[in-house]
Amino acid sequence: MALDIEFEWDEHNKRHLSRHGISRRDAEDVLSGDHILAEYQVEGSEERWTALGATRSGRILVIVFALRGEAVRPITGWEANRQSRELYLFRRG
Repeated sequence: MALDIEFEWDEHNKRHLSRHGISRRDAEDVLSGDHILAEYQVEGSEERWTALGATRSGRILVIVFALRGEAVRPITGWEANRQSRELYLFRRG
Protein backbone atom coordinates (compact mmCIF):
# COMPACT_ATOMS: atom_id res chain seq x y z
CA MET A 1 0.00 0.00 0.00
CA ALA A 2 1.45 3.36 -1.02
CA LEU A 3 1.73 6.12 1.54
CA ASP A 4 0.84 9.76 0.96
CA ILE A 5 4.29 11.34 1.14
CA GLU A 6 5.42 14.85 0.23
CA PHE A 7 8.55 14.77 -1.92
CA GLU A 8 11.03 17.60 -2.45
CA TRP A 9 12.14 17.88 -6.07
CA ASP A 10 14.22 20.39 -7.97
CA GLU A 11 16.23 20.27 -11.18
CA HIS A 12 19.35 19.08 -9.34
CA ASN A 13 17.97 15.88 -7.82
CA LYS A 14 15.81 15.05 -10.88
CA ARG A 15 18.84 15.44 -13.16
CA HIS A 16 21.13 13.46 -10.83
CA LEU A 17 18.73 10.52 -10.59
CA SER A 18 18.08 10.55 -14.35
CA ARG A 19 21.83 10.16 -14.96
CA HIS A 20 21.48 6.86 -13.09
CA GLY A 21 18.47 5.82 -15.19
CA ILE A 22 15.97 6.55 -12.41
CA SER A 23 12.90 8.67 -13.00
CA ARG A 24 11.02 10.74 -10.45
CA ARG A 25 8.25 8.13 -10.53
CA ASP A 26 10.74 5.30 -9.90
CA ALA A 27 12.15 7.01 -6.80
CA GLU A 28 8.68 7.85 -5.48
CA ASP A 29 7.53 4.25 -6.06
CA VAL A 30 10.38 2.90 -3.95
CA LEU A 31 10.05 5.46 -1.16
CA SER A 32 6.26 5.35 -0.88
CA GLY A 33 5.96 1.58 -1.29
CA ASP A 34 7.10 -1.50 0.58
CA HIS A 35 10.81 -0.89 1.11
CA ILE A 36 13.61 -1.85 3.48
CA LEU A 37 15.67 0.83 5.22
CA ALA A 38 19.11 -0.57 4.55
CA GLU A 39 21.58 2.04 5.78
CA TYR A 40 21.93 5.29 7.72
CA GLN A 41 24.74 7.83 7.41
CA VAL A 42 25.52 11.47 8.08
CA GLU A 43 26.79 13.50 5.14
CA GLY A 44 28.02 16.86 6.42
CA SER A 45 25.21 17.90 8.75
CA GLU A 46 22.50 15.98 6.88
CA GLU A 47 21.14 12.59 7.94
CA ARG A 48 20.62 10.26 4.99
CA TRP A 49 18.94 6.89 4.68
CA THR A 50 19.14 4.20 2.03
CA ALA A 51 15.95 2.45 0.96
CA LEU A 52 15.79 -0.80 -1.00
CA GLY A 53 12.51 -1.33 -2.83
CA ALA A 54 10.65 -1.98 -6.06
CA THR A 55 9.05 0.26 -8.65
CA ARG A 56 5.61 -0.38 -10.14
CA SER A 57 7.34 -1.95 -13.14
CA GLY A 58 9.27 -4.36 -10.89
CA ARG A 59 12.73 -2.77 -10.95
CA ILE A 60 14.48 -3.19 -7.62
CA LEU A 61 16.38 -0.02 -6.75
CA VAL A 62 18.42 1.51 -3.97
CA ILE A 63 17.42 5.13 -3.27
CA VAL A 64 19.35 7.45 -0.95
CA PHE A 65 17.17 10.13 0.62
CA ALA A 66 17.05 12.79 3.33
CA LEU A 67 14.22 14.24 5.36
CA ARG A 68 13.77 17.97 4.94
CA GLY A 69 11.09 19.12 7.33
CA GLU A 70 7.97 17.16 6.37
CA ALA A 71 9.29 16.26 2.90
CA VAL A 72 11.39 13.37 1.63
CA ARG A 73 14.19 14.44 -0.71
CA PRO A 74 15.53 11.71 -3.00
CA ILE A 75 19.25 12.30 -3.52
CA THR A 76 20.66 9.49 -5.64
CA GLY A 77 20.01 5.89 -6.54
CA TRP A 78 21.09 2.83 -8.50
CA GLU A 79 19.97 -0.62 -9.60
CA ALA A 80 20.17 -3.09 -6.72
CA ASN A 81 22.94 -5.66 -7.04
CA ARG A 82 22.13 -9.36 -6.96
CA GLN A 83 22.64 -9.70 -3.20
CA SER A 84 20.39 -6.71 -2.47
CA ARG A 85 17.69 -7.97 -4.86
CA GLU A 86 17.74 -11.37 -3.15
CA LEU A 87 17.49 -9.73 0.29
CA TYR A 88 14.53 -7.62 -0.81
CA LEU A 89 12.71 -10.56 -2.40
CA PHE A 90 13.41 -12.79 0.63
CA ARG A 91 12.12 -10.15 3.09
CA ARG A 92 8.94 -9.72 1.04
CA GLY A 93 8.66 -13.52 1.14
